[in-house]
Amino acid sequence: MNAHKPSLVTAALSFSVFGALALIVYAGGAGVAASAVWPEGFMPTEQVLVAAALGLWVLGLVYAALREGATVLQQLRDGPRTTAPEGATERASAAALSLIEFPTDALNFLAVFVGAVLTYWISVDMAVGAVVASALVGVCAATLFKAHAVPAFAGSFVGMASPELFGYSGILLAGAIAGLAFVASKRVFNGYGGKLGTTAWAGCLGAALLLGQPMLSVPVPAWEIGGLLVLYSVAGAVLTFVLSVRFAQGPVMASSLVGLAAGLILPSFHGPALGATLAVMVFCASFAGMSGTVRFRHARFMVPAGVMCALAFMYSAPFLGGAGGKLGTIAFGSVIGLHGLIGIAERLRQIVLAQTGPGTSVAGR
Repeated sequence: MNAHKPSLVTAALSFSVFGALALIVYAGGAGVAASAVWPEGFMPTEQVLVAAALGLWVLGLVYAALREGATVLQQLRDGPRTTAPEGATERASAAALSLIEFPTDALNFLAVFVGAVLTYWISVDMAVGAVVASALVGVCAATLFKAHAVPAFAGSFVGMASPELFGYSGILLAGAIAGLAFVASKRVFNGYGGKLGTTAWAGCLGAALLLGQPMLSVPVPAWEIGGLLVLYSVAGAVLTFVLSVRFAQGPVMASSLVGLAAGLILPSFHGPALGATLAVMVFCASFAGMSGTVRFRHARFMVPAGVMCALAFMYSAPFLGGAGGKLGTIAFGSVIGLHGLIGIAERLRQIVLAQTGPGTSVAGR
């Protein structure tokens, strides 16, 4: 048996869970859109388009997830193929694929846990709201604890959970589960924005399941505000990517700054209720903008990702609500689906080229 098999099995399980959560959001959203039938017996045009778009994204999501899984399964079958760089020891090379790395994983687990509890306290007890609370934790972590800013930011999404869903006991349990998920998933889906939120959502869903806590549900937002949701979502995704990549702020700081600005400004500009919803939308899309250049080289790819964040945000509202990290899962699905569709387009281009001759690549990677 391969000495590294336990860590690779854990990675395979992680990619399965994370992929399934993103699929639930997008397939469920497509189902919600498709089920909205007028009394006359037909679907409004926008419902048809939304259901088709979300269904298309499910196709891309499945394709990208299967490719990610194929890499893990290849490692399971053949073992790690990496070799240590010149001068490195075999022990160092083995540590790179070990199941648990001390003290790094222990500190990352602690950062997730503390980030969850601290954010919940700021959001609920200090009554500043979930978006501002998470953004503040992200800014502080990126400034003061750079080495553990990523897990702390992941934990902050757990702390965004609604107090109608969890009290402190639920947050403690969800934070612990999310911390384990963060460590277990460290080798899969890297470079995709929203992975941290999916980690948090896994923790919250696990805690809700163990506690027997029913999830929350809200109606699909009306299309009277749908245009604003799409507009602000695209802006949040693009701005975050630009701040992270072009201005070298890094994904945690970039997303936190965008979320903080939205949480403070939009309620004043659009009124408390609508402004708060738009701030949540901006923060959700900012997680898509946290994607790395290993997945997307240009900010323009954040435009369709932002659009899909808005559509999934609207049509996944009726199910599995109130749990911290759902926003990140929406963003996670948007960028994975986009990356998968780019991969499908590239594959089709290669098939055409085999028949017609050379051309230019459409891949965004």
